[in-house]
Amino acid sequence: MPLSAAAIVEAAHRLLLDYGLQDVSMRRLAGELGVRPGALYYHVPSKQQLLADVAHRILAPLADPPGTVGVEELMRRFRATVLPIRDGADLMLIAFGLNPGLPPVPALRRGLERLGLASGLAHERAQIVMHFALGAVAAEQNAALLHPTPETTDREAPNRETTGPETTRGAALYDEGLRLLMPTAD
Repeated sequence: MPLSAAAIVEAAHRLLLDYGLQDVSMRRLAGELGVRPGALYYHVPSKQQLLADVAHRILAPLADPPGTVGVEELMRRFRATVLPIRDGADLMLIAFGLNPGLPPVPALRRGLERLGLASGLAHERAQIVMHFALGAVAAEQNAALLHPTPETTDREAPNRETTGPETTRGAALYDEGLRLLMPTAD
């Protein structure tokens, strides 16, 4: 396969899934693709942009959800998409820092407008909701690292109901945060 931006993003995505964000280096990526690190920069301007492109690839299914998906469900899908990926929240924090308009922001903004918010207010609320979602998912992933489950360690672990990814308590806190941030239908 000839070297292209798409091939580089795909390889970086694989490295992220297999090894985590720390191992997505330009040197390792070049080794995976059988090229010198400098060759990558012909197709990708920087490592940060590459990471934003990987995030966009991951979030692409959230760009244009079916019209029946409400804003809260859209944001639950965001959590469900990012949470299982090792270092997914850290990747998203970098990506949204570079491009605050990544998916699901446009769909979220349109959904908030359908709920009656004016365009400017919908844009602002979408940014607030994304900041909440990014922080909440990052906190959940970090808790999982600091309080591993019995499946990931031989040590005694805290109650899975309150720590770790995809926990009942984590989902409940996330849903309550969304409920507080979303406008109510009149």
